[in-house]
Amino acid sequence: MIHFVPTTRRYATRDKHPAMSNVVTSEVDDSVTKDKSTPADATVEEIKSQSAVAQGQAITLYLNRGELPMLSVVVPPHNTTVLDLKKAIKRHTLLALKREKVTKKISWKHVWRKYNVCFGSTQLVNDNENIKNYGLTNKAELHYVKKRREK
Repeated sequence: MIHFVPTTRRYATRDKHPAMSNVVTSEVDDSVTKDKSTPADATVEEIKSQSAVAQGQAITLYLNRGELPMLSVVVPPHNTTVLDLKKAIKRHTLLALKREKVTKKISWKHVWRKYNVCFGSTQLVNDNENIKNYGLTNKAELHYVKKRREK
C-alpha cells in the first residue's frame, strides 16, 4: 500500500521493498512533472483529480475571473449539481489563494448572494439542478455574473 507524504513529495510503502518504492516514487514524480497543469506542490486530491480527468471520470471546467488568472475546476461529470460545482469552485479558489500566500478571507455567503455562475448566457441559478442540464461539458468556460436586484 502506498502512502503520500505531502511535505516532502516522497512516498513510503508498508512493505520492505526499497527498490519497488524507488520505482513508484520515480513514476509518480515523472507523471506529475510531465503534466504542466499539476503544480509541483500538488495535493493528493489534485493528483487524484488529474488522474480522474485522464481516465474520463471527471471533467475540467474553467472559471474566467476577469483580471485574475483562469481557474480550472475538476468535477465528476455525472450527478453533479450546481451546489457541488460551487463547492468545487470554493475549494479550488482557496487552494489557489493559499499557493499565492494570500491570507484574505472570502465570505462565500456574500459571493453567492451577489453573483451567479454563468455558462455562456445561461445563469446557473438552481443549486439542485444537474450541471449536464445546463449543457456543461469538459473544458467549458464559466464566469461570474452579478445578480440583478429584484424590486
